[in-house]
Amino acid sequence: MKILDRYILQTFLVSLVIVMAAMMGLSLLLDLFFNVNKFMDLSVATQKAGFGALLTGVVNYYFYKAFDYFQMLLAPALLVAAAASMVRLNRSREVTGLKAAGVSLYRVLWPMIVVALILDGFYLANQEVIIPRIAVELSRSPEDLNVRETFSVEFVRDEHNNIIYAPKYDPVAQEMLAERAAERDAKDPVIDDARARQLIEEANPPRVRVFLRDSRYQARGTIEARRALWDARAHGWRLEEGLRKAPGPIKDPIPLDRLPAGPEGDPVDFYATNVGPLEIERHRASDFHRYMAYGELKALAQDPMRGNRRQLQVALHQHVTGPLLNVLLLLLGLPFIAGREDRNYFVSIGIAVVLVIGVFVLTFASTAFGRSGHLLPITAAWLPVLVVLPASIVSMEGMKT
Repeated sequence: MKILDRYILQTFLVSLVIVMAAMMGLSLLLDLFFNVNKFMDLSVATQKAGFGALLTGVVNYYFYKAFDYFQMLLAPALLVAAAASMVRLNRSREVTGLKAAGVSLYRVLWPMIVVALILDGFYLANQEVIIPRIAVELSRSPEDLNVRETFSVEFVRDEHNNIIYAPKYDPVAQEMLAERAAERDAKDPVIDDARARQLIEEANPPRVRVFLRDSRYQARGTIEARRALWDARAHGWRLEEGLRKAPGPIKDPIPLDRLPAGPEGDPVDFYATNVGPLEIERHRASDFHRYMAYGELKALAQDPMRGNRRQLQVALHQHVTGPLLNVLLLLLGLPFIAGREDRNYFVSIGIAVVLVIGVFVLTFASTAFGRSGHLLPITAAWLPVLVVLPASIVSMEGMKT
């Protein structure tokens, strides 16, 4: 590596660290501001554990959030850091000296582009490896830091193409539970007659259910249980009072006095699946697909029974276009911030910010149109690349070196 490369790399990396730290700090403060009420409620709920435990939980929460912030802030940080570096070199007239010595401006910018490509590689690894592994921590809300409440498992698809549902899930005990009649009626008092409620409860008690499907998404029956406990060694759920029921046509209503004594089916005590506690907690977040790897998203987006398939398909293609846009945005902005030696510092930074906002607005609009069905998912994801790519080529070709 030549002296020129080391000097430019040092200048750029110092600017990049400062810019990234400032952006991440601002993002953290904004997130803390919007969630301050939740943290205050959490401090009351966990006062027995002490302030130290609460502070540890908050630090742990934002430690994992930093990986998500990196994905959002890499592209603007690269361009703003490049602008700051070029302004510093221009103010000391070093760029003028390099040009007078016959050094092309492309040669000056090349170390910055190499760093951007290396960081873009980490962006890709973060997207496909790191974030999927910490998806549970990223999908947490501030209320989940120290207080682990039960919640329902809302139809999670597993590797066998089956759908898992449970009225209640206890994340501490790692078990799925059936909701009792008293709990259900307290939330939704539909039946007033006590005898009718008792008969329905005995004949069709609330169950943990696995809806079985074949490769064509056709029903193959259900597995029902009163309780399911996760077995990490066997990679599956131990079922209490588990029954496998064959699919059948919808029957006419049965009078209450002729209801069967209980559910019928073949006994089953275990269900092997890749959907364990981590998957269940990850799917709890409405935007859980943001934390999935490309392969996981592809399998999920191929399910025709999902109602948000367009959203998943757009996110799938954006796993490819995201890393490309990071580099293209830098190439688009470099000529604007490096082509003029007499440009004011704030003007250069302002141009970089405007370019970032413009690309982000274009990406947001195309994503919204893709999710709503006005654009094909692949078109919505690739439209920003198709716009920025030729603009970047023209911009780099027109740069005065």
